[in-house]
Amino acid sequence: MTHLSLGLKQKDLAHWFSIHQSTVSRIIISWANFLYCLLGSARIWIPRETVKAHLPPEFKDYPDTQIVIDCTELRCQTPSSLLLQSEVFSSYKSHCTFKGMLGTSPHGAVTFMSSLCAGSVSDKISKQSGMISLLSPDMAIMVDKGFLVDDIVPCKVYRPAFLSRCTQMPAHEVRETQSIARLRVHVERMICRVKEHKLFDTVIPLTISGSINQLFAFWSTIKMDLWSEHGPSQCKCTCVYLVVAK
Repeated sequence: MTHLSLGLKQKDLAHWFSIHQSTVSRIIISWANFLYCLLGSARIWIPRETVKAHLPPEFKDYPDTQIVIDCTELRCQTPSSLLLQSEVFSSYKSHCTFKGMLGTSPHGAVTFMSSLCAGSVSDKISKQSGMISLLSPDMAIMVDKGFLVDDIVPCKVYRPAFLSRCTQMPAHEVRETQSIARLRVHVERMICRVKEHKLFDTVIPLTISGSINQLFAFWSTIKMDLWSEHGPSQCKCTCVYLVVAK
């Protein structure tokens, strides 16, 4: 917990607790793997009927929305290998990153979390995450402009309109864009809660790249559980706890 909350390096933790640095590394890796397996086995994808039963009135114009998704990126140390650099470099962040996808139901419960991928992936993260197999034609997803996934998902996609070649958006597209932006703010706030601790807010050293996915999943799990219980809608579902997509 100290490692995640303060983002301390392993040598600093070794000094704090008067143990060898290799012991710190073993403890972090062992507990990260254990909690990843324990918490990742709990499934929280909510059935369509349950989502519809708890649909907030703000989603009346998007009644078939199953999940609101967004991506987050964690900055990491630049690898010395040029090939690895090209794999993890994110043109959006102009830095080497790990990228993950998270999603919430319309009423605020966290229902999906992907594994971390290399920062260079774009729409491919939707395929690799495993979320597509959970969707059906009677559902819809709400995404940001960067998610061009219409041809790979089996359902409807709600996304802010593009300006395209027009000098000005039509009035109805402006209203729709503003409406979707207001509804997507909760998933963005949830991601901010996950990243509010120092380890994920600083450049992640490559020495822990082997366990960063487990650490991210474990800490996100704690934050997501709190968000599900005390989220914007104050709505609880018995099936909402943790998910780590596999």
